Amino acid sequence: CLVFCNSIAAVRRVGETLKTLGLPVKMLHAQMAQKSRLGALESLRTSNCRSIVVCSDVAARGLDIASVTTVIHYDVARVVDTFIHRAGRTARGVGEKAIGTSISLVAPAEEREHQKICEAVKGGGAKSLDQVHIDGRLLNEAQERVALATKIVSCNDVESQANRNNKWLRDAAEGAGLEMDEDMMEGGLLDGDRRDRQRFLEAKRAKGQLRQLLAKPMRQQHFGKFLSGAGLVASIRAEAEVKPFVVKEPSFKGRHRGKKRSKKADTKA
Repeated sequence: CLVFCNSIAAVRRVGETLKTLGLPVKMLHAQMAQKSRLGALESLRTSNCRSIVVCSDVAARGLDIASVTTVIHYDVARVVDTFIHRAGRTARGVGEKAIGTSISLVAPAEEREHQKICEAVKGGGAKSLDQVHIDGRLLNEAQERVALATKIVSCNDVESQANRNNKWLRDAAEGAGLEMDEDMMEGGLLDGDRRDRQRFLEAKRAKGQLRQLLAKPMRQQHFGKFLSGAGLVASIRAEAEVKPFVVKEPSFKGRHRGKKRSKKADTKA
């Protein structure tokens, strides 16, 4: 499966979120080393493997991998040609049996651009592609898990950025032959104000909650409020085929120095 995003920042955010949810995810974008790109592509060529590659439009052209059966447009393509090239990465097999699915996730703000793509692809004044129906209960359970994963990823991003900045300072000081003052080091969320510390604690709780949710399968709702007999059998069968993913223990780190550090504005890649 290929998941397309419009920016490298979105690729990283979506990729890390899916990893936190325990999915077999690789990332692919223009700022990656060639070896890492090849590793992501190789994961798609592995047979009998449900691999996911979250990528920018650098992967929209030139890829010819027969095992890619699904393309997901996480961000609506900016132009029609990009949409066509993205969708063309699936169904690359040989013969009539080569089929593929292209799915667009459309936010309200993207509706106008999506309509332009539909009109160009289907013609006749079409405003949308075929609708995909999703089980409501399954969607609610997925959203709960994604919300928790988003909190965890957000906290990890802040801690990782502080660690990268501190490493740069240490390397620069070592290269200049200077001693490093600990007060110059950038702190994580635990060294911030009350709101930052609250974010840290919420992310830590979210990891525990997510661990519990991922240890049990999501159930589909087939008819009405409760599972029907046929639905229950299908659900139990699906649960037997899915191996629960257990989240590892929290790895958040912070240094308690009691001194508040100034915050830096986030930049988008």
